[in-house]
Amino acid sequence: MTISYNADVLSSTSGTFFKLLLRWRGSLWKSIYREMCWWLICYFAISIVYRFMLSNDQRIVFEDIAHFFYKYIDFIPLTFMLGFFVTFVVNRWNEIFKHIGWIDNPALFIAAYVRGTDEKTRMLRRTVVRYLVLNQALVFRDISMPVRKRFPTIDTLVAAGLLMEHEKQAFDDIQIPYEKYWLPTQWAWALLHEARTQGKIASDSFLQAIFDKIWIYRSGLATLCNYDWVPVPLVYPQVVFLSVRCYFVLCLMGRQYIASERDLANNSPIDLVFPIMTALQLVFYMGWMKVAEALLNPFGEDDDDFECNWLLDRNLTVGLTIADDAYDKPPSIMKDVFWSDKNIEPLYSAESALRPLNPLVGSVADVDIAKEAKEVVMVPYPVDGEETPNDEKTIVPIDRNCASRLSGVSSIRGGQPKRQLTLVMKRTFSRFKSRDRQPSVAPDEYSNKPPMQPPSPTSIEIGDLSSISSSVHSIVDELAAETLRLPSENDEANGPPPSPRLLHRVSEEESDTQSLRASRDDPMAG
Repeated sequence: MTISYNADVLSSTSGTFFKLLLRWRGSLWKSIYREMCWWLICYFAISIVYRFMLSNDQRIVFEDIAHFFYKYIDFIPLTFMLGFFVTFVVNRWNEIFKHIGWIDNPALFIAAYVRGTDEKTRMLRRTVVRYLVLNQALVFRDISMPVRKRFPTIDTLVAAGLLMEHEKQAFDDIQIPYEKYWLPTQWAWALLHEARTQGKIASDSFLQAIFDKIWIYRSGLATLCNYDWVPVPLVYPQVVFLSVRCYFVLCLMGRQYIASERDLANNSPIDLVFPIMTALQLVFYMGWMKVAEALLNPFGEDDDDFECNWLLDRNLTVGLTIADDAYDKPPSIMKDVFWSDKNIEPLYSAESALRPLNPLVGSVADVDIAKEAKEVVMVPYPVDGEETPNDEKTIVPIDRNCASRLSGVSSIRGGQPKRQLTLVMKRTFSRFKSRDRQPSVAPDEYSNKPPMQPPSPTSIEIGDLSSISSSVHSIVDELAAETLRLPSENDEANGPPPSPRLLHRVSEEESDTQSLRASRDDPMAG
């Protein structure tokens, strides 16, 4: 059975520590109390013999033996061996649990892709799910003792409803000297292929998707068989378990209190009748070893072993419910409670609302690099230490009133920011239209001509721009909800922030052309 204690460790307090210490089922105390009792009995028996039953010469021999064990007992690398072994066993246990098998994904795919409400289709979906659970039961019967006790024979699977009489006959007709875990999966795939030929599955890709989920499910069960077939090499647990027990057997002599006038390393000035430090060592090392013993085979009957029988019951119930009872019964679609809200704020209970939130914010998001500077100079990465010419630099003014590039969009619908965005859109579209109306002329034809004035946009173009800008309003509304900051009245009075000033190199032969292009790029400047 699995012992759950998560409710006792909801917060890291001293009370949590004592709650864990007072647990018995699956606890450290339950796992080591037998070893602790036997070791203390042996320790006090040897101590009584040393204190009251030995002659002086015998006491000297006893002290020499105790000193020898005390001096060389640390030659056993207990921490090193236990650390590696427990880490290996825990990783192995974790991999076994990952492949234990859950029916949810295969059942959901079967219910989604095998369509039909007639009785035959319902039986098909339910039978495929039952075959998958039968496959799991066949595997668990051979690797888990609790499941073996529940289903000692194939007939008990029939009595439990996982297998039917005619299916048992077909199962027994396959005479091979090996296990037949694969047979229920083959039956399931055959039924699904038949459903595809009958049009109950819409396409081959849907059939392949179901096959993939069943293949993953079956591969996990095969992995469990492999872990049960090839356990940890026997020498490894033998070495670890024997070393721990030998260590504490030697401690029975090496950690005895020695009342001697000779200068011995284990001669203690204080007569502690109870071996406190050695008892603590036994609790920690023996408990550490018990962790490995419990996790070495998680399909047994220990307190923390897997609940295989419960998993079979759960998979059968959930799988049949998904495939039949809950099939194609979604609730009606209605507008959710946040339908008209731009700022979606789910409610909290009064108690949870008092707990502060820690949103996802970058660790340097609030760092202002250029606190006093008014502009930032952007340059290409220097090559060979050469200084960047001025015409390759870009000067970016710093707007202190804008928290981001979207901060100029107000979260209040309507208002000045919308008109600014509309003006920018009009200027942009007018520039593109004016460029399209200009004939293609070579640069030298403009060398001695004054700059040309762009034609004024017609009322139809302004109407088009107005419709485009109005269609952008809905986008502005959504952006406004995400705005980090509202522009103040002073910001609106001062106008939009200045644009970055670009310093580019302009050749002499193209200067007139550049001047003409600059006058054409702003058709609304006049």
